[in-house]
Amino acid sequence: MILAEQPKKVTSVAHGFFKLFVLSRSRQLPKNAQIMTIRFHFIITTVFILFLAGCSIEHTLKLDARLPIPPAVKQYPLYVGVYYSPEFIDYTKKIELIGCGPNGRRDRFGIFFAFPIGTATRDLFDQIIANMFKTATIMSISPHSSGNVQSVDGVFEPRIESFTWDTLCTKDYFSTGQFSTTVSYVIDLYDPESHLVLSMHVEGRGVEKPKLCFQDSCNVSVGVKQAIQDAMAKFMTDFEEQSEVKLWLETRIPVSDKHK
Repeated sequence: MILAEQPKKVTSVAHGFFKLFVLSRSRQLPKNAQIMTIRFHFIITTVFILFLAGCSIEHTLKLDARLPIPPAVKQYPLYVGVYYSPEFIDYTKKIELIGCGPNGRRDRFGIFFAFPIGTATRDLFDQIIANMFKTATIMSISPHSSGNVQSVDGVFEPRIESFTWDTLCTKDYFSTGQFSTTVSYVIDLYDPESHLVLSMHVEGRGVEKPKLCFQDSCNVSVGVKQAIQDAMAKFMTDFEEQSEVKLWLETRIPVSDKHK
């Protein structure tokens, strides 16, 4: 990014304002708080400069929605496959960050977050399916186009239906905000003959307050990770309750294993 001549004047003015503000605040704060205040207001000033200069920033979030401990779920004695379409894996949504001004005013700063929803969901879904079934494998061919997946008891194909992310601002003068996320999936299950058994709709929501983070390694998901996990938790708990799934399990699980 290259700034033109005019924004240089803006930079010096904003920098002087930043120094003046920090010095006045630092006299009232202990040393550790001074350091945090300087860092925080440096970031605010940088955003302010870029906003006035007409520049935009794009940041791709590092989303890891996998669970630290494998989920404790009932495991079925079946061999299943999972197919991820290229569209699913590549699904990334770019959304502009909205700040909260006085009385709930919504401010734009030209900062965009790129959310790699597809890869984050894939990693969590792999973890879940591996715990739900005795054996799971990744399929390279779509189950509804190959016409032959008889080597497995069934094939799952998750699809991303929608994704939204926004800032919710309070209406008071000193308005504060929190990030709100909604993600919806359709998870298809096919039998060994490539017939559709079930299309299961699940939706997850996540809400998170803004956090300061000064390192690239900081795990800040702005509510997105929670939404993905919430949707997949509903899939795990509601899966066996579906009438189509009960029939599929009846036809695929050997009688000797049903009473274990």
